[in-house]
Amino acid sequence: MHFEDLLAEIGSFGLYQRLLCFVLIPLTTGVVGLTFYVQLFLLTAPPHTCLQEPRPQSPGDQAAHPLYQDLSRLLNDTAYDTPARLPYTCHQFDPNVTSAYITSSDINLTSLGQLPPPNMPCVNGWQYNFDHIFPTYTSQHDWVCTEAWRPYMVVTVFWIGNTIGSWLWGALSDTCGRRPTVVASLAVYGAAGVASVFINNFYGFVALRFLVGTSHHTVSHLPFVLVVEYCGVESRVVPLLTLMMSYTLASILIPALAFVVWDGFTLALITALLPLVLLLAFRWLPESSSWLVARGRGEAARAQLTTVAKVNGHQLPQEMVTQLLHDADDGEEGHSGYRKRDAKGGHRSQTSIIHAIKYPSLRKNILLVLLIWMLACMCYYGHCQNTAHLASNVFMSYLLGALVEVPSWCVPWLIHRLGRRRPLTATFLLSGVAGLVYALVPADMEWLLLVVALAGRATITGAYYITLQYCPEVFPTVVRGQGVALAETLGGVAIFLSPSIVYLGEWQKRAPLMVFSGLSVMGGMATLLLPETAGVVLPQTLHNADLFFSQAATPCSRR
Repeated sequence: MHFEDLLAEIGSFGLYQRLLCFVLIPLTTGVVGLTFYVQLFLLTAPPHTCLQEPRPQSPGDQAAHPLYQDLSRLLNDTAYDTPARLPYTCHQFDPNVTSAYITSSDINLTSLGQLPPPNMPCVNGWQYNFDHIFPTYTSQHDWVCTEAWRPYMVVTVFWIGNTIGSWLWGALSDTCGRRPTVVASLAVYGAAGVASVFINNFYGFVALRFLVGTSHHTVSHLPFVLVVEYCGVESRVVPLLTLMMSYTLASILIPALAFVVWDGFTLALITALLPLVLLLAFRWLPESSSWLVARGRGEAARAQLTTVAKVNGHQLPQEMVTQLLHDADDGEEGHSGYRKRDAKGGHRSQTSIIHAIKYPSLRKNILLVLLIWMLACMCYYGHCQNTAHLASNVFMSYLLGALVEVPSWCVPWLIHRLGRRRPLTATFLLSGVAGLVYALVPADMEWLLLVVALAGRATITGAYYITLQYCPEVFPTVVRGQGVALAETLGGVAIFLSPSIVYLGEWQKRAPLMVFSGLSVMGGMATLLLPETAGVVLPQTLHNADLFFSQAATPCSRR
């Protein structure tokens, strides 16, 4: 008997599952979305120029010096205070240089000449333009020009923390359970976030953002896995829709909240405190009944399932629970041999994701899922970073990037009706086509370039979320936490490699989307090799998973 058979008797998507889906997921995913985008805001460098104005060699020649007149007008005109119009914003004017190369049409290039810009360092600091953004960590600490590596280092270390933490938290969730892992990751997420708001030392700040990063994806994705494990076959896509909507709405909310608050310290403190506030409700957070069954914790599973049945208005069929526990016990003992009894009378499973190597079909599909997950993460976050510079106003950039994800909300409906494999293949390939079209659009058709780039962002968003649904369904329950953690770990590696691809835009503007186009096509081709998991009960053991992947799904394996 399958766990889903029991769920059908006590409610596969009743009030209990709805509370988890529409309360737990929005709160945890919303916190993650707010934290991520606030960090991007606080590490953004406002438009800046060297504080010292250019001066001619002799003060008496100021009125007659054409270079001084032109440069003074350029610096004092608010229309030309962005780094793109003033190429040497990181330097102060060298009075020994009598001409400079300025790209603005307002400068008389004939009189100024075509010499390189002065390279004298800006020793008196920078003047920031806060018309479109409030003071940030970057402006407060002057992390610009020669110090511009510091914000990049913060983001890189953040994702390194996510890579390491995803695996550690995932392994802990399979060993100690979903509930304590969610609580512990929230505590680290909030405590390190609050501490990073008050610290002034750069390396201390980096260390704290590393700790925040260790829990970043776990705080959102582990509750999602927990909810999926409580949902029946027909309702497993609902948590995905809730997660997608929660993250997108949080990313839309942040520009509005930042505009209202208009203070980086307050904004960072608000978002850092939210995980700690969520801890106040930890007593209502359940443990995964599916995990309890797989671990042989019979009495705990029976008690939890009794609560589920009561909230859903059903009676728990005790004989079905007994049969489920017996089948799970026999299945795992007979096919893996990695159990031993613990002091509580249950079983402590020693099954590891490494044991999947012994099962050829399961091994092949796990490797495929890991590859697809890495490609989805790299392309999605790469598109996000590339979209951030679509508009001159930073708030508009973030808003466009968030709004373009709204059409992807149809993904759960698509994968419910059409399965996982075909929509994932289609979204990967459509994003790849968008990248190729982007490379062919003439440079003077800026509106079409924008539309095509956003189309690529929208379709890769769909692929990213389908992968998020696909991944947990491939791994059997006994190693699902470890499997998702491994995928998150490799995805983290892909994420902090994606800025290197985006940086290719400094050499060739269209290069990043062309690279992401090729990677998307690769992801679509790899997806064709995966089995379909829609409408199929989730495997509990390694042996059952291998049987499922080595055969086409039979009528008895479907609901």
